[in-house]
Amino acid sequence: MIGTLLKEATPSFAWIEKLHNWRTEAFAGFVGAILVIPQGITYAYLAGLQPEYGLYCAIFVTLFSSLLGTSSMMSGPNTAVAILIGTAVLPLAGRGSPVYIDFVFLLCMMVGIVQLLFWVLRGARIFQYLSPGAISGISAGAGFLIMMASLDSILDLSTFNTTFFYEKLYIIISDAIDLVNPYSFAIGIATITGGYLGRRFSPRYFLIIAVTTGYLCGMLVAFIWPQPVTELEYLGRMPLQWMPFHIPTINIEYLITSVTLIPYAITIAFIGLAQSLVIVRELKMETNQDINLDKEVYAQGVSNFLAPFFSGFVGSGSFNRTRANRSLGSTTPLSGILTAGFVLMLVTFLGPILTYMPMAAMAGTLFIVGADMIKWSDIKHYAQVRSELVIYLATFISIIFFGLTAGVAVAVFLSISVFMFRISQLELKMENTDSGILLKVKGALFYASVSQLTEIFHNHVKEQLTVDLQYTTHLDQSAIDFFGRESRNMAANGGKLTLLMNEKQRNFLKKLGGSSEIELVSLTVE
Repeated sequence: MIGTLLKEATPSFAWIEKLHNWRTEAFAGFVGAILVIPQGITYAYLAGLQPEYGLYCAIFVTLFSSLLGTSSMMSGPNTAVAILIGTAVLPLAGRGSPVYIDFVFLLCMMVGIVQLLFWVLRGARIFQYLSPGAISGISAGAGFLIMMASLDSILDLSTFNTTFFYEKLYIIISDAIDLVNPYSFAIGIATITGGYLGRRFSPRYFLIIAVTTGYLCGMLVAFIWPQPVTELEYLGRMPLQWMPFHIPTINIEYLITSVTLIPYAITIAFIGLAQSLVIVRELKMETNQDINLDKEVYAQGVSNFLAPFFSGFVGSGSFNRTRANRSLGSTTPLSGILTAGFVLMLVTFLGPILTYMPMAAMAGTLFIVGADMIKWSDIKHYAQVRSELVIYLATFISIIFFGLTAGVAVAVFLSISVFMFRISQLELKMENTDSGILLKVKGALFYASVSQLTEIFHNHVKEQLTVDLQYTTHLDQSAIDFFGRESRNMAANGGKLTLLMNEKQRNFLKKLGGSSEIELVSLTVE
């Protein structure tokens, strides 16, 4: 166990052997940097911090998670995580104050510790039970949320908030003249149109075409109309240090107060890991990447623990940036490593140019990415298996109405429920032989499935019954207790029970202490 943990804690560069084209990874990293800059600024605001903290998160969380991980997942600032940070810390200090920042950093370290405990306890296995329908439903729901969130900047709707998406759509439609900024809307539409037209001619560079189209459209609008008329929102100036090393403040007073942050730390840690592992599961299923889920958990935990030391806050895997990264052909962590460097260089050397990047252009690009995450063919595909369709639709609907956190919880619950139902179903086959009745049991015999044998045993309580367990994958204490009880019942009624067991099953039987009761029957081992 310790050897496994040490191996996972050591950076692995085995992916270098599978690196086919570093230019592809570099280009994907460059696009990822362009996408994450406005997100970092926005999410820093949601967390109650200054813009540069979001950029530091985009740089260092992305860098550490890619260096320590094994996948091409793009990590960094995240909407749900940022909102939870603000919700947790705001009651403790004034928004953006030095004390507020200290508590944010302390919370981030707590999140990192919780995720590392999750890694030690092998918690990634929980998400291995997520069905394909659940993963697709989460991806589609996240894509829908991204599209809805991008409308705020496309239409310049930052002045109001709604609980449900249909409320936002209703308000936009009913009061579009007063709410929608036509200049921002024109830039957003130009960006989206440019992206989809660009995909027809250059599937690899369509996102760059989209953001370039939006930028040029914004420049044209700014040239014709002054900013007081258009009221356009731009990225603006972003101050950034190359090495923002910072030692978080930790004292007795802070530690005492931080007890109230523990529930938030656990919640943020779980939500961050849930989103990251769903993304990684999808990459593992649909690509040939050699991904270690436990190592990804470790990478997330270390990244978030170290983030405060570099003036960053908690991050997680990003659905939209990972989707864009994958569409550009990236298959290794190199793209994430390069993204961190590109963010630093873009903000440092292209700051004056990015200052005038319209937020509507960035939002239009994210709208395209979100739309690509919704695969309409999935509904038709999962319709062939009713349980998968139910999981897909329930997950998607939960996300769009109640948020990503609720959707992930529904996906996990339904996936595990369906899994438990399936493994609890036994395949039984009865044959008449010269020595009596032979019952072949295929499946797992445990507390949820053993009751399926009750009726058969009661109907043949006076006969010679042989149970073949050679194809039984699992036995638990309840199964052993059941056989002991039924063997006594059959013996009392003139019947006889014989178990056909392999060596492993017999040893397991003795280990559980059931041999004393099974001795009441004739035990035959094959």
